[in-house]
Amino acid sequence: MNKVEFYYVTLIDAAREKVWEALTNGEFTKQYWHMTEVQSDWAVGDTVVFMVGDEVGCEGEVLVADAPRSLSYTWHFPGNPACAAEAPSRVLFSLEEIEGITKLTVRHDKFSSESSPTYQMVSPGWPFVLAGLKTLCETGKTVDFSALKIT
Repeated sequence: MNKVEFYYVTLIDAAREKVWEALTNGEFTKQYWHMTEVQSDWAVGDTVVFMVGDEVGCEGEVLVADAPRSLSYTWHFPGNPACAAEAPSRVLFSLEEIEGITKLTVRHDKFSSESSPTYQMVSPGWPFVLAGLKTLCETGKTVDFSALKIT
């Protein structure tokens, strides 16, 4: 049986604290996450909302917030009719310091199947988001990878 998940590991030439801030601070996420501003108090049980302008793009519940080591939350697209009836999926970030750089592991799982509308939406998007995160943390610059058509 194949697991239905997105799994990604990258090395970022930045301190864990900087990568953590880039994941949890809306001013940073707007720069690399398709103009999406994350909003949360980052306490277990709190709501996490990804705002695209005045619209809720995605929302969830904080499951783990152990700065700057581990972050996890549920993921749900309430405004997308194809996804709204689905149970939330789960996103997990693990940040490990290795000689001054950060090993970032991202897992997005708990999808019902590969045909899940949420899975179909997020799996091609994660590489762009993470490439933007890495670029921002390492160079202080942003690149809009979303316009690229990579197959």
